[in-house]
Amino acid sequence: MWRRTDAPKRRRPFLGALCLLLAAYLLLPLVIGVLHIGMIWPTALLLLAASVCFWPRWPNRLPLWLQRIAAGIIAVGLSVAVIVLALMILAAAHRAGPSTDVPRTVIVLGCKVWPDNRPSLMLRDRINAAYQYLDAHPDAVCVASGGQGDDEHITEAQCIRDTLVSMGIDPERIYLEESSSSTRQNLANSAALIAANGLDPCVAISTDNFHQYRAQYFARMEGLDPLSIGNPSFWVVSPGYWAREVVGVLAAWIRGY
Repeated sequence: MWRRTDAPKRRRPFLGALCLLLAAYLLLPLVIGVLHIGMIWPTALLLLAASVCFWPRWPNRLPLWLQRIAAGIIAVGLSVAVIVLALMILAAAHRAGPSTDVPRTVIVLGCKVWPDNRPSLMLRDRINAAYQYLDAHPDAVCVASGGQGDDEHITEAQCIRDTLVSMGIDPERIYLEESSSSTRQNLANSAALIAANGLDPCVAISTDNFHQYRAQYFARMEGLDPLSIGNPSFWVVSPGYWAREVVGVLAAWIRGY
């Protein structure tokens, strides 16, 4: 019969297997040809944790100073990641109010457009979220924001507009911002368009939940008052994009924009 003190040893293989399963989940987007930093850094940490679970003695072979430095870097990095993730969750929850509220100017942030001019799944979700808000607020207007990528035949803004119009939104309510190629430019150019047309600077940003913090961060830098029209992402890619956005937020903080 196992002694009580053997319990941690018995749990290690199960924890190691769990780490491997989570790593495999993070790498699932490889099946559809997606790979980015948000898949790489958490997978590396999970594989490291799995190796410690299966072979707990190998770290002791490293010099003590190296063990301490590695442990410190990992501890600080994970702490910062948790703080950033908490801010991202709060931003996603900072949502535009119910239909009785004064309508805000909707900004739909662009995303991938397929070669046949259809919106990608992520862009479709952003458009659907914007449509629901615009339908509930007949007096609200919308800024469709996004330029044209090298493999896109129309601008992302045009795709957003065309899709909203096909869903029944009056084209007169939609303004196009077609020159941006990054989130920073999305908000800077949209803010300029809002000011030039005398639109309400209180905005509701339609983008994925993981993207809301950085979008609102840039919006405030441009003098806008942002709230979220957030939407969840496809479950296969969602964890990796949340992890990638942590890196994006840290980069924005470091650069100051």
